[in-house]
Amino acid sequence: MEETNFEESMKSLEKIADELEKDDLDLDTQVKKFEEGMKLANKCNELLKQAEKKITILVNGEELEIIPAFTDYSIRRKCLEKNKTYESIDKSKLLPTVFCFCDAKPFYAENVPLYDYVGSKIGNLPDNAPAVMVYLDKADNVNLLGLTDEPLQAELVECDSVADAYRRVATTAYFSQCPSKDEWIGYAGIVTGDELLLNIRSFGEKYSISGTAVQGYFGISTTVSLLQSKALAMSSSLFKEEYRTYAQAEQLMKATVQAFGVKAAKQTRYIKAINYGISEYGFDTVCDVLNSIEATEKLRIEAAKCEDKISCIQHLIIERVIEMRNAQQQ
Repeated sequence: MEETNFEESMKSLEKIADELEKDDLDLDTQVKKFEEGMKLANKCNELLKQAEKKITILVNGEELEIIPAFTDYSIRRKCLEKNKTYESIDKSKLLPTVFCFCDAKPFYAENVPLYDYVGSKIGNLPDNAPAVMVYLDKADNVNLLGLTDEPLQAELVECDSVADAYRRVATTAYFSQCPSKDEWIGYAGIVTGDELLLNIRSFGEKYSISGTAVQGYFGISTTVSLLQSKALAMSSSLFKEEYRTYAQAEQLMKATVQAFGVKAAKQTRYIKAINYGISEYGFDTVCDVLNSIEATEKLRIEAAKCEDKISCIQHLIIERVIEMRNAQQQ
């Protein structure tokens, strides 16, 4: 976008707006000024749209102005504008990344529709328009386009065809990996120094248990989005409710192993059912129940269908609590 044209048009538009606020203009002059203002407003809008379509990339130290293009096969970018975590992220902490583009000629030759950054179909462009370059999706920077006005570090990739371009995208995507919930627990813990999260991560590593199951042993539950918020924005502690200590979590896990075996103790459904019992009868009582479960009862739980296991475990805990209380009263 030519800044002088835009700035001059805006100044003229502001001048017309000031003139229209005056009471000394006759009707014909007002109409003419209004029509002139509308033309200038449309011109400003067009200039802004052109600016949205263009970006500057840095290739081998040379700045190039291009129109980035996308296809119906491109990864759909996240809508981050209304995301609270996004608003609080320190963008200076982003690791360097390289954007990849290829010439649009193979796409035109194969009649593949191309769209600009705002989703409008790219049609015939004037001769002096920047080159159209197709963005090759990469997991580490697909949501960074438009994040900064600084030139983007980029490489131009030669692609023989549309299939060749997306084979490169697919190959890169195959080797890409997003953090699991367990890893977000670790990130959030190490960034903030949160002892609970660090203990959960350590516990999971020690016993080879998923983060979701480990949280159950500590008596908490959280989501990936909350962990991301904590890791990215260094937010204050997420856990206002009471939670168990490392020693208590270990005690509960060993009791679960005693009752149902190592494999079962690593499954979320088991600890979920056990936590229900704890909420009803207390930690110590349920640990005593688990330590008293016999092999025949374990086999009965194992034989139950997956969708019935939680209710079976809950009923077993209730039965054993009643038995224990009756025995104490005798």
